[in-house]
Amino acid sequence: MRKIFSVLFLLCLLGLAPCAHAQKWKAFKEALVPARAKVVYYTIQRKVEAAVLRAAAQRAVLAPVETKNNEILISSLSQFAPEIKRYGRPPFPLAENENEMYRGMVLDADGKDLRYILQHGLEVSKSHYENFAAYDGKEYPDGSLAIYASHKVKIAETFLYAKVGVETYLPVIFHLKKLGWRSIVSVPHDIPPSWIYRVSAILKINGRLTWGELKIKNNEFIFIPYPPSPQAAKE
Repeated sequence: MRKIFSVLFLLCLLGLAPCAHAQKWKAFKEALVPARAKVVYYTIQRKVEAAVLRAAAQRAVLAPVETKNNEILISSLSQFAPEIKRYGRPPFPLAENENEMYRGMVLDADGKDLRYILQHGLEVSKSHYENFAAYDGKEYPDGSLAIYASHKVKIAETFLYAKVGVETYLPVIFHLKKLGWRSIVSVPHDIPPSWIYRVSAILKINGRLTWGELKIKNNEFIFIPYPPSPQAAKE
């Protein structure tokens, strides 16, 4: 008889244990579901808040103050500097001027380089190129440095390549007094500020890369967007 009761007790344990375990697991899952939902909720909330903050910051950067005559006051030039690759820029929208030649350059995004050039001109001592055939026909010592320019905008644009390791920069084309007759002009001396007729630049305006005239007025940068080229208008 004692053996029978032992067997029955053992069978009860075997039968009840899985049932009790299942009930405990069910209760655990019921408690876990709200906790998971809470974690998901707060995760989504953080992502939404981060997206809203990014959008607000972007609107602050991409909403320049426009003044009369389509002029845009640029308080911080580096905020509008593009992150473009060599072939990512829009086509230059202006027709070539027979009284100008062009020099493409990549300058620092904060505009300090541009301010210096507009005040002091283009200095030949900072050039990385040697004179090959001076525009004035004069002979210069071997190894003399020169500033290159061109009568063709497309040639000037080839100098607007991205600097290695630099995320933002300022691509500009200087409109200069026309010299010589070759398509590529070698200028073995400084180019004074009075020979710089205009500065065309690419800035990121309202999220789009835009060509326009960049000038300094009352010690502040003013950007005047150009009308888009027919090719850009189609796109």
